[in-house]
Amino acid sequence: MSNGHGTESPANKIATAQAVLSLSFRLNSEVVAGRIKSDIFKREVSVITGSTGVIVPAFPEGTDQDLKLGSFNLVLIALSASALTTDETLDEVFGKLSSETDCNRLGIRVMVNQLRNAFAHNPWRPKWVVFQKYRKTYPIILDDGSTFTFDATLLDGDGIKPEQVGGLEFWVKLLQHCERLVSAKV
Repeated sequence: MSNGHGTESPANKIATAQAVLSLSFRLNSEVVAGRIKSDIFKREVSVITGSTGVIVPAFPEGTDQDLKLGSFNLVLIALSASALTTDETLDEVFGKLSSETDCNRLGIRVMVNQLRNAFAHNPWRPKWVVFQKYRKTYPIILDDGSTFTFDATLLDGDGIKPEQVGGLEFWVKLLQHCERLVSAKV
Protein backbone atom coordinates (compact mmCIF):
# COMPACT_ATOMS: atom_id res chain seq x y z
CA MET A 1 0.00 0.00 0.00
CA SER A 2 1.27 3.46 -0.80
CA ASN A 3 0.84 6.59 1.27
CA GLY A 4 1.75 9.47 -1.01
CA HIS A 5 5.50 8.84 -0.86
CA GLY A 6 7.85 6.82 -3.05
CA THR A 7 7.23 5.12 -6.36
CA GLU A 8 4.01 3.43 -7.20
CA SER A 9 3.34 0.46 -9.46
CA PRO A 10 -0.01 -0.06 -11.18
CA ALA A 11 -0.75 -3.03 -8.90
CA ASN A 12 0.21 -0.98 -5.85
CA LYS A 13 -2.28 1.73 -6.82
CA ILE A 14 -5.14 -0.77 -6.92
CA ALA A 15 -3.91 -2.45 -3.71
CA THR A 16 -3.98 0.94 -1.98
CA ALA A 17 -7.53 1.58 -3.18
CA GLN A 18 -8.54 -1.84 -1.82
CA ALA A 19 -6.87 -1.15 1.52
CA VAL A 20 -8.65 2.19 1.89
CA LEU A 21 -11.99 0.62 0.94
CA SER A 22 -11.41 -2.17 3.49
CA LEU A 23 -10.53 0.36 6.19
CA SER A 24 -13.70 2.33 5.45
CA PHE A 25 -15.73 -0.90 5.73
CA ARG A 26 -14.06 -1.65 9.07
CA LEU A 27 -14.63 1.82 10.46
CA ASN A 28 -18.25 1.85 9.29
CA SER A 29 -18.84 -1.58 10.84
CA GLU A 30 -17.34 -0.46 14.15
CA VAL A 31 -19.52 2.66 14.17
CA VAL A 32 -22.67 0.70 13.31
CA ALA A 33 -21.86 -1.85 16.04
CA GLY A 34 -21.44 1.00 18.57
CA ARG A 35 -17.76 0.33 19.28
CA ILE A 36 -16.82 3.77 17.98
CA LYS A 37 -19.10 6.40 19.48
CA SER A 38 -19.80 10.10 19.14
CA ASP A 39 -17.31 10.77 21.96
CA ILE A 40 -14.73 11.30 19.20
CA PHE A 41 -16.46 14.60 18.42
CA LYS A 42 -15.81 15.97 21.92
CA ARG A 43 -12.08 16.55 21.41
CA GLU A 44 -10.27 18.83 19.03
CA VAL A 45 -7.80 17.17 16.72
CA SER A 46 -4.42 18.52 15.63
CA VAL A 47 -3.52 17.67 12.04
CA ILE A 48 0.20 17.82 11.31
CA THR A 49 0.74 19.45 7.94
CA GLY A 50 4.46 20.15 7.89
CA SER A 51 3.73 23.78 8.71
CA THR A 52 1.68 25.31 11.50
CA GLY A 53 -0.91 22.52 11.26
CA VAL A 54 -4.66 22.55 11.32
CA ILE A 55 -6.87 22.29 14.39
CA VAL A 56 -10.18 20.55 13.80
CA PRO A 57 -12.33 21.95 16.60
CA ALA A 58 -14.39 19.82 18.94
CA PHE A 59 -17.96 19.21 17.79
CA PRO A 60 -19.71 18.45 21.11
CA GLU A 61 -23.17 18.48 19.55
CA GLY A 62 -22.14 15.60 17.23
CA THR A 63 -24.41 12.57 17.67
CA ASP A 64 -24.12 8.85 17.02
CA GLN A 65 -26.32 9.45 13.97
CA ASP A 66 -23.86 12.09 12.67
CA LEU A 67 -21.10 9.53 13.13
CA LYS A 68 -23.07 6.83 11.28
CA LEU A 69 -23.78 9.18 8.38
CA GLY A 70 -20.15 10.29 8.29
CA SER A 71 -18.77 6.75 8.32
CA PHE A 72 -21.18 5.78 5.52
CA ASN A 73 -19.89 8.77 3.54
CA LEU A 74 -16.34 7.47 4.06
CA VAL A 75 -17.43 4.18 2.47
CA LEU A 76 -18.92 6.07 -0.49
CA ILE A 77 -15.73 8.07 -0.99
CA ALA A 78 -13.55 4.96 -0.69
CA LEU A 79 -15.77 3.14 -3.20
CA SER A 80 -15.50 6.12 -5.53
CA ALA A 81 -11.71 6.23 -5.12
CA SER A 82 -11.47 2.50 -5.87
CA ALA A 83 -13.36 2.97 -9.13
CA LEU A 84 -11.34 6.07 -10.08
CA THR A 85 -8.00 4.45 -9.26
CA THR A 86 -8.82 1.21 -11.04
CA ASP A 87 -10.16 3.01 -14.12
CA GLU A 88 -7.07 5.23 -14.38
CA THR A 89 -4.72 2.28 -13.78
CA LEU A 90 -6.41 0.10 -16.40
CA ASP A 91 -6.08 2.99 -18.88
CA GLU A 92 -2.41 3.34 -17.96
CA VAL A 93 -1.67 -0.35 -18.44
CA PHE A 94 -4.00 -1.34 -21.31
CA GLY A 95 -4.68 1.94 -23.13
CA LYS A 96 -7.93 3.81 -23.44
CA LEU A 97 -11.23 1.99 -22.96
CA SER A 98 -12.28 2.86 -26.52
CA SER A 99 -9.42 0.73 -27.89
CA GLU A 100 -10.07 -2.35 -25.70
CA THR A 101 -10.19 -5.58 -27.75
CA ASP A 102 -10.48 -8.27 -25.04
CA CYS A 103 -14.23 -8.91 -24.48
CA ASN A 104 -13.93 -9.89 -20.81
CA ARG A 105 -11.63 -7.01 -19.97
CA LEU A 106 -14.02 -4.71 -21.88
CA GLY A 107 -16.86 -5.70 -19.54
CA ILE A 108 -14.70 -5.09 -16.49
CA ARG A 109 -13.50 -1.77 -17.79
CA VAL A 110 -16.95 -0.51 -18.77
CA MET A 111 -18.34 -1.38 -15.34
CA VAL A 112 -15.40 0.26 -13.55
CA ASN A 113 -15.55 3.33 -15.78
CA GLN A 114 -19.31 3.72 -15.42
CA LEU A 115 -19.13 3.41 -11.63
CA ARG A 116 -16.38 6.04 -11.62
CA ASN A 117 -18.57 8.32 -13.73
CA ALA A 118 -21.55 7.77 -11.43
CA PHE A 119 -19.57 9.36 -8.59
CA ALA A 120 -18.00 12.12 -10.69
CA HIS A 121 -20.62 14.84 -10.30
CA ASN A 122 -22.06 14.07 -6.88
CA PRO A 123 -20.06 11.71 -4.68
CA TRP A 124 -22.73 11.84 -1.94
CA ARG A 125 -25.57 10.79 -4.24
CA PRO A 126 -23.92 8.98 -7.14
CA LYS A 127 -26.06 8.48 -10.21
CA TRP A 128 -25.45 6.50 -13.37
CA VAL A 129 -24.81 8.58 -16.50
CA VAL A 130 -24.42 5.93 -19.19
CA PHE A 131 -23.82 7.12 -22.73
CA GLN A 132 -25.87 5.33 -25.38
CA LYS A 133 -22.86 3.43 -26.80
CA TYR A 134 -22.29 1.72 -23.41
CA ARG A 135 -25.93 0.74 -22.78
CA LYS A 136 -25.35 -2.97 -23.27
CA THR A 137 -24.86 -6.07 -21.18
CA TYR A 138 -21.31 -7.12 -20.36
CA PRO A 139 -20.58 -10.63 -19.10
CA ILE A 140 -17.60 -10.66 -16.74
CA ILE A 141 -15.56 -13.66 -15.60
CA LEU A 142 -12.92 -13.13 -12.94
CA ASP A 143 -9.82 -15.30 -12.59
CA ASP A 144 -11.27 -16.93 -9.45
CA GLY A 145 -14.28 -18.16 -11.47
CA SER A 146 -16.71 -15.52 -10.18
CA THR A 147 -19.12 -14.26 -12.82
CA PHE A 148 -21.45 -11.31 -13.19
CA THR A 149 -23.23 -9.66 -16.07
CA PHE A 150 -23.08 -5.89 -15.86
CA ASP A 151 -26.35 -4.71 -17.36
CA ALA A 152 -25.96 -1.07 -18.37
CA THR A 153 -29.06 -1.05 -20.56
CA LEU A 154 -31.39 0.66 -18.07
CA LEU A 155 -29.08 2.26 -15.49
CA ASP A 156 -28.89 5.77 -16.94
CA GLY A 157 -30.31 8.25 -14.43
CA ASP A 158 -30.64 5.75 -11.55
CA GLY A 159 -28.86 6.06 -8.24
CA ILE A 160 -26.23 3.37 -7.74
CA LYS A 161 -27.02 0.21 -5.80
CA PRO A 162 -24.46 -2.45 -4.87
CA GLU A 163 -26.34 -5.18 -6.74
CA GLN A 164 -25.83 -3.27 -10.01
CA VAL A 165 -22.11 -4.12 -9.82
CA GLY A 166 -22.63 -7.64 -8.47
CA GLY A 167 -22.72 -6.52 -4.84
CA LEU A 168 -19.83 -5.27 -2.76
CA GLU A 169 -18.49 -8.83 -2.56
CA PHE A 170 -18.10 -9.00 -6.33
CA TRP A 171 -16.67 -5.47 -6.45
CA VAL A 172 -13.93 -6.44 -3.98
CA LYS A 173 -13.15 -9.59 -6.01
CA LEU A 174 -13.06 -7.47 -9.16
CA LEU A 175 -10.51 -5.11 -7.57
CA GLN A 176 -8.37 -8.10 -6.58
CA HIS A 177 -8.66 -9.46 -10.12
CA CYS A 178 -7.63 -6.11 -11.60
CA GLU A 179 -4.62 -5.93 -9.28
CA ARG A 180 -3.48 -9.34 -10.56
CA LEU A 181 -4.31 -8.35 -14.15
CA VAL A 182 -2.08 -5.28 -14.12
CA SER A 183 0.68 -7.18 -12.28
CA ALA A 184 0.76 -9.80 -15.02
CA LYS A 185 0.92 -7.15 -17.77
CA VAL A 186 3.74 -5.04 -16.34
